[in-house]
Amino acid sequence: MLTKSVLIAALGKRASNLLMQRTFSNTQTLRQSIKNHQPNGLEKRLLVWNGKYKSVDEVPAFVGQEEMERCRNKMRIRLANIMIGLTVIGCGIMIYSGKQAAKRGESVTKQNLEWHKQFNEQASGATEAK
Repeated sequence: MLTKSVLIAALGKRASNLLMQRTFSNTQTLRQSIKNHQPNGLEKRLLVWNGKYKSVDEVPAFVGQEEMERCRNKMRIRLANIMIGLTVIGCGIMIYSGKQAAKRGESVTKQNLEWHKQFNEQASGATEAK
């Protein structure tokens, strides 16, 4: 059987949780409706590129912080995807270039041996000149 003090404690926790949820949802709604961020030129262009506004002139003087964060996150994702694509293209170009060099008979080992040969010749020439 539940005692009176246990019942009051359980109801108190439930009531406080409901109150916290209501307070949190109200402040979140208020936070979304407040337009307190003044976008600069780049941020205005980002809002236009994301399709939120049709032109830079239509962007208001103040926008919501949540809206600006969503815009930045979308641009961050797009930039990351573009960089992934460019990396894949660069890797493909390097593979093609390496295969062409192998057909010509070029290799890193040969280049290294030639460099050491030239370096040793220069070093021996410098010691003979003394």
